[in-house]
Formats: sequence, C-alpha cells, structure tokens
Amino acid sequence: MSADPLVVVTQPYVPAYRVPLFENIREKLGTRGIRFLVAAGHPVGSQAARGDRESPPWRVDVRSKGVRLGARTVEWRALPPDLQPDVLVSELEALNNLAWMRSFGKGKLVLWGHGRPYVNDAGALSDRIEWTLARRADAVMTYADGGRDYLVENGKLDPESVVAIGNSTDSASLRAAYNAVDAAEMENLLRRWPRAPRALFVGGLDAAKRIDFLVDAAIAARQKEPQFTLLVVGRGEMQEKLLRAGDAIEHMPVARGVELARLGHVVQAIWMPGRIGLVAVDALALGLPIFTTSYRYHAPEAEFLLDGERVTLPDDPRAFAHKALTLMAEHTIPNRSLRADIPTIESVAGKFTDVVLNELGVPPGPRSRHA
Repeated sequence: MSADPLVVVTQPYVPAYRVPLFENIREKLGTRGIRFLVAAGHPVGSQAARGDRESPPWRVDVRSKGVRLGARTVEWRALPPDLQPDVLVSELEALNNLAWMRSFGKGKLVLWGHGRPYVNDAGALSDRIEWTLARRADAVMTYADGGRDYLVENGKLDPESVVAIGNSTDSASLRAAYNAVDAAEMENLLRRWPRAPRALFVGGLDAAKRIDFLVDAAIAARQKEPQFTLLVVGRGEMQEKLLRAGDAIEHMPVARGVELARLGHVVQAIWMPGRIGLVAVDALALGLPIFTTSYRYHAPEAEFLLDGERVTLPDDPRAFAHKALTLMAEHTIPNRSLRADIPTIESVAGKFTDVVLNELGVPPGPRSRHA
C-alpha cells in the first residue's frame, strides 16, 4: 500500500444532502492518512431540475458520453487518467462500466447501492448481470438490510462480503435544531402558521414522488377542511403543477437544517404518496409519521420506519386526504417519540469507513498522516 492511499467514490453528481456524509468520511479517512475524493458528473433531466448540485473541493469531474445499446442509451464514464485509486467505491448497477473495468484490473473494488430493485422493475436479466458484477467485487455495501438479504439469498453472494451501512441525511443536526426551538420562537412560528391541520412534503418534484396525486390530495383536503395547508419543500421538473392547488399548497424551494426543523413544529405529518426515500430519516429526526400509499417503489429507506412511523392510506387522492385529516384531528399520531436508534451521518460514515479500511488492510486504531 502506498504512503498516501487514495479512495475514490463515483457518483452521478454530488447533491447537497450528500455533502455532510462525504465530509465525515473524508475526515475519518484523513485521520488514518488516507486521501478521499468523489469523482462525479453533472445532473441531467429530473435530477438537474432539483437544483441541488454542489461542487465541494474534494470533487473531481468524471468524463462521460452516451453510448447506444439497442433501444437504450448507457453512460460510458472514465476517471481522469492521473486518478489511480487504491479503493474504488462505485455504484452497484448492472451497466456500470467503471465497476466492470475495475473488476478485471488491479486495486480494490467496493460496490455501493440498493442491492435489490426497490425503485423499478429492472428485470431478471438485469438482476443476474448485477449479481455477477457484485460477486466480482471485493465488498458490497447496501443501504438497508433488505438489499443485503436479497443479494445473499438471490444473488448467492458471500454473506461476509455484503454489509448494510444505512443511509442518512444530517439527522443529528436536524434533531438538535428541532429541540433548540424555544417558547419565543414557537410563538413566532405559530404567528406565521396559526394552529390548523397542516402537513409537509419534502423531496424532488418529479414523477417518482407522484406530484399529481399530492396536488389532488391537497386540493381535496382543503375542500374538506378550509384551514388545511400542505407545505411543500423541494424543486423539480413538475414544480409548476403545484400552482393548480392554489392556497392549499405553500411552496418553499429549499428548507434545510434549522428551517426544516422549524417546519417540523407546525405540521402533524409528512405526506409522501410516492417514493419515500431519504425523507424517512428526516421524519425520524423530527418525530413525524409519514403518510403514504401502497406505491411499489418506495426505496430502501422506507425499511427504517417502524409501525406507526409509516402509515399506509388509500391509494386515491381524495380518500387519502380524508383519512389523513381524520388521523390528524383524532390525535392518533404518536406523540413525537424521538427514537435514539435512527440513522445518522456519523453511523453511516463509520460503517462506510470500516469497509474501506478493511479493504486497504489498515488495522483498527488511529494513524497519523506522518506516522
């Protein structure tokens, strides 16, 4: 191993919510004398419409071009020629050319991803290709236990090579900000948002989140309860569809940290009729239940929610809205019980770092860069 080993993570792009995790991993590896970079591209399509791309100093560009394979276009990516990582951490995806090339070459390969088709029907062939790639890797990291179990049971991976590391936004800071709201600040919040039925949506405004359903549900809720408001936080290609709801929706393009924590004090639930995703962690940090539907593609983070933290309502906007209002009015929602075992940046970064250190053969215990 070189005097200054290098770990490179590849990503489609670096969204704002990922920066705290990568900063934490970079700090942990740095104390062991290990360099850390993220090789990322630029968002396109619905990802670009979210407007959350960041360019931290530890990010480097990945060169990419679209290559036609039959009826579909696949991104062919290449690392900068002078970037020679000791460990490459890349996406667990069947057609990830960077991972395939690495699997036939020198150096360690760690794959990171869902582990099972949570967000689409990839098909049996795609699964088999992904399992073959995963078996060629030195280690695989999944977000949730369900993804790990799927790879071990269906993909026949060695259980010792696969670890579920979790996934998180900066939940510790969000909870601290929530707990820091004092009586005076609460009075100001309630002056802006007088007590009334109120729900929250947080996420990208794109098709996977079922924005049309969300808008219809907000309209139905406002018709039944004239004081109702849905606070929508996020940007995306379907943003203009919110206008159809009129005053039933109050839109805030961005609310993170302290701003999001304040909103947590004036709502009774989070409405996510489509993909739940990482908002599950925000909900746990704020002690809010997620009202959702039987939508098939909720992403792995939905597994983090226990009974009562995830409430499945009818898959019809009007019925969804009416049932949600009933639950909010009956005060059957848990009394903001704040679980201590929620995923955090610290816990996810620690598990991520442990996997990388194991592949580098670095023993436990701190190591100075100049040791």
